[in-house]
Amino acid sequence: MAAPLVFVCPAFGRAAVGGVAASAERIVGHLSARHRVRVVTPSPLLAPDSWSDRDEGGVTVTEVGYGKGDPRFLQFFQDVLENVAAEEGEPELLGFYCNQLAYATTLAALRRGRAPWLFARGNDIDLDLFGEWAFHIHYALSHARRVFCVTRELQARVAAWCPKAKAHWLPNGVDPKRFPLLDPRPPGARLTVGLFGDIKAKKGLELLLEALDFRRFELRIVGRMREDAARLLHGFLCLHPDCAERITTVDYCADVTDLCRQYGQVDLVCLPSRHEGMANVMLEAMACGRPCLCSAVGGALDVIVDGVNGLLFEPRSAAALAQGLDRAEELLRSGGESQGRRARAAVMAGFSAKKEGRRYLRALATAS
Repeated sequence: MAAPLVFVCPAFGRAAVGGVAASAERIVGHLSARHRVRVVTPSPLLAPDSWSDRDEGGVTVTEVGYGKGDPRFLQFFQDVLENVAAEEGEPELLGFYCNQLAYATTLAALRRGRAPWLFARGNDIDLDLFGEWAFHIHYALSHARRVFCVTRELQARVAAWCPKAKAHWLPNGVDPKRFPLLDPRPPGARLTVGLFGDIKAKKGLELLLEALDFRRFELRIVGRMREDAARLLHGFLCLHPDCAERITTVDYCADVTDLCRQYGQVDLVCLPSRHEGMANVMLEAMACGRPCLCSAVGGALDVIVDGVNGLLFEPRSAAALAQGLDRAEELLRSGGESQGRRARAAVMAGFSAKKEGRRYLRALATAS
């Protein structure tokens, strides 16, 4: 029988939003097909120094309460992990997202004589390496049995920064049944560009606002707007009040049907990120038949063939993004339906949820 797994992640279920939470829930579903999985995650809904179990879809989720800035939290979290590991017998510990929780996971695993599996996702390597947890992340990476990286670019970063790390590529997937092919939109006088997801600084809203010609395009922003992004948009509209009627904002869509409906409201999905993992938004949009215009970073380099199933542009360049928007408009007006079909075909060929599940189960089996 396959070993039980203790899956540690920074967000899971209930009020959790964002790509890491969505991917964690999907991947736990894959692993549950062959393993007993117990999830351990922080929860702001519980009081500090407390923890409780709940059931979510047949999976036990252990939530650990924390208060923001509490220096004792990691020690308590590791104590809970060790208790959970003892209850599960001889589990394997998996750290999903290589931040300070991966450090606690690594210590808990090594205390039981087992190296952990770690999963690098994006911000953990792109941003957190430059913060106060850099040493702890390096320690965790160097002691992991395997470090599974969601993009090839991330795999190269991990290998360069921590030569001892056993880095392997393990990309995201998307369920094409949950994100079905949508009817193409007849091109209107102005094409609608969509910006989806957790809208924060790294997502490139500033770049997109600079590059968009609002005489030819409209902008639809769908997702949770972080404070810095909200200030940026407010400032832009103060300077350009005539653009207000060309910009629509929609709150985060927890329901997949609602999210697909939002993809159906745009002609093109833009991901102008400064850096990125394997963006769920990109795969979802492509599965729905919506072409993507992405900065050439992260997972876009693994999925998109420029001009064939989507478009790439030079990162951090408003001029390059503006040129990409010109190319996208030309392609969509001359053959938008074929662009959408090719986008979906690319996902079906290499990045479906079924393929993702097989990759995860095979990776864990061969790493044992």
